[in-house]
Amino acid sequence: MAMTMGGESMMTPLQADPAESKRYKKEFYIMCIAFGLNHATVTTPIQFATSVLTAQNGNASNAALYGSTLLSSLFLSNLLYAILGAKKGLSLSMLAYAVYVAFFAFASSMCKDKDPKGGCIEADDLQLPIACLGGLIGGLGAGLLWTCQGAFYALVCEKLATAEARPKAEITAEYAGNFAIVFLGFECAIRAATTFLTGGEFLHLSFEVAFYIWSAAAFLATIFFWTCSTNLQPAVEVARGSVFDKLLAAVHLWNDPKLWLLQFTNVTFGFGAAWLAGYVNPNILKPALNATFIGFAGAGLSGLAAILSPILGKLAANIGKGPIITLGAAAFLCLGIFSKFVGNPATWGYGATIFYAFMGIGRAVYESTNKAVIADFFPGEKSPGAFANAFVFGTSSSLAVFLLSTFHYPEPEVYLLILFAVLTLPGFLLAGFLTPRESKGAIV
Repeated sequence: MAMTMGGESMMTPLQADPAESKRYKKEFYIMCIAFGLNHATVTTPIQFATSVLTAQNGNASNAALYGSTLLSSLFLSNLLYAILGAKKGLSLSMLAYAVYVAFFAFASSMCKDKDPKGGCIEADDLQLPIACLGGLIGGLGAGLLWTCQGAFYALVCEKLATAEARPKAEITAEYAGNFAIVFLGFECAIRAATTFLTGGEFLHLSFEVAFYIWSAAAFLATIFFWTCSTNLQPAVEVARGSVFDKLLAAVHLWNDPKLWLLQFTNVTFGFGAAWLAGYVNPNILKPALNATFIGFAGAGLSGLAAILSPILGKLAANIGKGPIITLGAAAFLCLGIFSKFVGNPATWGYGATIFYAFMGIGRAVYESTNKAVIADFFPGEKSPGAFANAFVFGTSSSLAVFLLSTFHYPEPEVYLLILFAVLTLPGFLLAGFLTPRESKGAIV
């Protein structure tokens, strides 16, 4: 605020507001808890799909989920976000997730025969349409979910930066790590609990029962968020624009080269996640150990990412986001190289879990620093479209993997994973180079 004193212009420094800071932190953690529990119930079926369902049906189900997500993110999410806002949008999308998990539970009950490792090898004819219908519903919710969450994250970071009188780049780095530890902590717990519930040496519940339990948990998370959160609004009203503008909000950003340069982490993560679920799980981990161990391996992945995310967030605030982005790219690169070109990992026993360690490191970077980078480069009214694009690009790569796997063409996937991992750091650096000099301090 400019002030005049004795004929001189002075700038009043921003003052921290502890009450406002406390309010926005509360909203942030309500979202983290509800979102984390709800989303964990969905990522677990994705990991188990090619084992609990037949491999082909599992890949087809995941392809339906990711294909629906792609269309939703690209064409519907920004329109629905503009109509509903963050609270209603997140609530509706979390409800769709709960429905998806219930459909997956129903489909998992249709396995007629299993192999000695617990994988489904024959199923009823209805398993495929039921699983794919659930995937379509979940995908419609997913596109809206991540767009709303990304916009909410960018909004709350802007408000916290003002309330705490701190640089926005510092806030985005710190709170990306805080979000990731809650989000990934729930994912770790749900995946480990799935193995505990279904493993023969534990409670030995059916997968059907376990996933119905997770569907109920997803419904409860939705109710919690709807009841406890408030509908945060931006400080400056954003022009509504036409319905057509909202439909193409994500596409409108395509003329910004920085958007494309920053997608390499998202695309690499998409290839890595799908490669792990569609190839490493059935072809490496299941033969090396067994199908029920997938839950423990996935829990270890999420747990490692949860531990690393806040550490990386603090490091990014101190040394910059570039070195952290590089670490994630290196982890994804190792996932591709080691799983396909180093010996026979299916005979490594517990050594096969190294792939989940690589993915855990990459996941920590993706869920924390990568999201902070997007919020930094695309603040304000550009945030919903930018986060929608991030999800579109990541989803597109995962969809490509699941489609190729469904039709038994897994080979191109690993080469694409390696290629985009190598391109990640150059893309980030070039995006920074294209940023106006006066804005760089808010990014790096």
